Amino acid sequence: MERRRNCVSIGDGEVCSFRYRGLGPRCTPEVVSQEILIIIIITNRRDESKHFDGCRDPGYAEPVRGFLKIIIIVSGLAFAATLIISTATAIRLGAAMVTPATKSAPDALFHLLAIVPAGDHGRYFDRLVASMERAAKKDGAVLQTLSYASGDGPEAIARLLLLATELEPDGVIVNAPPEARIIDAVRGLERRGVPVLALESDLPASGRAVFIGTNPYSIGVIAAGAVADSFPQGARVALVLSRDYAEGVSGGATIVAGFMHRARASTGLELAMTRTSQEGPSASEEIVREILSEHTDIDVAVFIGARDSEGAARAIIEYDKVGRLAIIGFDDDPALLELIQMGVVTASIARSPDRSGEEAIKAAMTMARGGRASAYIDPGLRVIRRDGGTR
Repeated sequence: MERRRNCVSIGDGEVCSFRYRGLGPRCTPEVVSQEILIIIIITNRRDESKHFDGCRDPGYAEPVRGFLKIIIIVSGLAFAATLIISTATAIRLGAAMVTPATKSAPDALFHLLAIVPAGDHGRYFDRLVASMERAAKKDGAVLQTLSYASGDGPEAIARLLLLATELEPDGVIVNAPPEARIIDAVRGLERRGVPVLALESDLPASGRAVFIGTNPYSIGVIAAGAVADSFPQGARVALVLSRDYAEGVSGGATIVAGFMHRARASTGLELAMTRTSQEGPSASEEIVREILSEHTDIDVAVFIGARDSEGAARAIIEYDKVGRLAIIGFDDDPALLELIQMGVVTASIARSPDRSGEEAIKAAMTMARGGRASAYIDPGLRVIRRDGGTR
């Protein structure tokens, strides 16, 4: 048998550790072990010869073996308890890591921000925001909307953009005019690494990442095509632009250029006058009054703006001139669709708020995930007619 001993003196006694190997037949033939754990005891140095030598004093061997059994049993129970606790913890963690079928908003990975004009129920921006919310939820994002009144100046919109900087979203979708304060605020977001997507009103000088909106040249082309289809023998046309389109980066000039290009390919189609409508339905009503009283040779008025289209149609009804002056409107707001069915409005050039919202969220999420999106996305246009036909 091999025995190793290590003792440290403490007062009148010692703290000793013993390690035994190869307990064999000389001491206790029935016990065979590779190694016995360290035993620490306090012994009196004067009686050291009597203690813990299992060969010289066999009476001590049995208590030592009993003590070791207790240690082994306690250690085994502790190990078993630790194993059970660890297994239970692993099961709970595994259950927590399972992705739920429907992700709730607080658990979403991405935060997107939309800054848009407040829209009336059923109108373009109201439906656009609803489309973005659906698309964001489907793609695992939260969409927060900040709205401004249609009459608010650029300062109010710039303040919302500065607030967006503090919120640190993964992307900002904004509809705003290209004013200097707004341009500066967008640049600030871009410097912070927040991609900005311009919606319907482009902000190219700001360094925005993406523009989602209708090509103004296409608006002019499709407007002229709608007139040509309704008046195959030719017509004299008044083109009335809303303030939003007339004062954009491209201005109304691009719409007029598209209209003229398509008109040249049509028989007898002539652009007789252009106007810019100011804010409010009374402005379009005044333009209708001017056409009816001073430009009696004009056959059709094309209004590029939903509110202007409705205001012009109401004026035609009020003046009892339905059929005297044809109206081609813009967008597919419920009130305008009703006027088409009544025969007051001949047709309407409609954007798609559903597709615009989906494309905006798709591009924002692509960039939030580190990808690249197209710098220009055109959701397209269609023409709505009374017979239900579109193209």
